[in-house]
Amino acid sequence: MKILLLSKDAVFLADTAQKKFQTQYGEINLEKVRIGKKIKSTKGKEFIVAAPTLIDLLKKAKRGPQIITPKDAGAIAAITGVTSGWRCLDAGSGSGFLALFLGNLVRPNGNVYTYEKKKENYEIVKKNIVHCGLEETVTVKNADALKGFKEKNLDLITLDMQFAEKLAKRAHNALKPGGWLCVYSPHIEQQIKAVKAMEKEGFVHMKTVETIQREWKVSHGFSHPRHSQVVHTGFITTGRKI
Repeated sequence: MKILLLSKDAVFLADTAQKKFQTQYGEINLEKVRIGKKIKSTKGKEFIVAAPTLIDLLKKAKRGPQIITPKDAGAIAAITGVTSGWRCLDAGSGSGFLALFLGNLVRPNGNVYTYEKKKENYEIVKKNIVHCGLEETVTVKNADALKGFKEKNLDLITLDMQFAEKLAKRAHNALKPGGWLCVYSPHIEQQIKAVKAMEKEGFVHMKTVETIQREWKVSHGFSHPRHSQVVHTGFITTGRKI
């Protein structure tokens, strides 16, 4: 069982199967930990034991390609309203972060099918699915979505890949009436192509957004934006099938 060890100035993700957990604050005995209880390290550092959220798990997941950030994944969820029971397809898994984010929202009765053509990335996604405990919800396939996919009657399709515009017709056929197509890309030029293709296939209520998030350092008498922030991450284009 994965647990979170929280203190005022530290946070650790640990697995109770390890029995012992080493930190700079000393060793922590995991054999008798209980969620919601306090525990001390061998050096006297006190931690509260908490259940990790998906975001906690993703922070320690394996990374390969650039990931979709939580702010962009959250925007996709907010725009589409993805919820428990939805059937989703994600093409261009990368490290699997978006598929896992969606999987956490659609479980226990929904499914996410994610396609990744690169073998090395596919292996990373497989490990991350297990790491996040989403084996019953998220299925990764080592295949190129541009060559086709069999899933039908979908509520949501997300595309984070080159030539996403080429999948507009196939996506339209695979979606339920009212279903959503979402294209993510760091480049506006790809979104222009996606919008044109989606309009041609009859998608409606389309919009393209960029989510800007600035973290601030807030202190008594002097608050300012934190330095060295990555502001732009990508553009999100969404549309619905009618």
